[in-house]
Amino acid sequence: LRDNRIELVRASWHELSISVSDVSLSDEGQYTCSLFTMPVKTSKAFLTVLGVPEKPQITGFTSPVMEGERMQLTCKTSGSKPAADIRWFKNDKEVKDVKYLKEEDAIRKTFTVSSTLDFLADRSDDGAVVSCRVDHESLNSTPQIAMQVLEIHYTPLVKIISSNSWPEEGQSIILTCESKGKPV
Repeated sequence: LRDNRIELVRASWHELSISVSDVSLSDEGQYTCSLFTMPVKTSKAFLTVLGVPEKPQITGFTSPVMEGERMQLTCKTSGSKPAADIRWFKNDKEVKDVKYLKEEDAIRKTFTVSSTLDFLADRSDDGAVVSCRVDHESLNSTPQIAMQVLEIHYTPLVKIISSNSWPEEGQSIILTCESKGKPV
């Protein structure tokens, strides 16, 4: 192997060790160690190189969104091998009903994985944190996460609150008009 990333670590009558620095996907394949005796003895091992997924990105959000409008958020990550797993969460609760798309890059043998979260905006979603989580064996159980805070505008609800439910003749009462909407 003629590559300055490959270094001879140990060479003795009993052992030959090499180290490969800055490993790339092209280093994947079968490696053979030969002992030049009569007959020649060989040992083979297949090296599998994992492709680390890029940090995910969420697209499709325009702020603010009106209540009742359809929202389509897409989370995408490239460069994983094997294909990474994408999961969606809304305020730490997993959202299950999502579309999932996996495309292979034939040259690099890596995958671009994307997932789309499709829902109708509701006032209860205002301020919610939507996150996209990418899990992959190369990440050593530390997922990569992208987040988006939702801003939903909604029409006001109006109600009148009385200081006394059953006022008697001659008493004074206070009537309060309360409105809740966004923007205020």
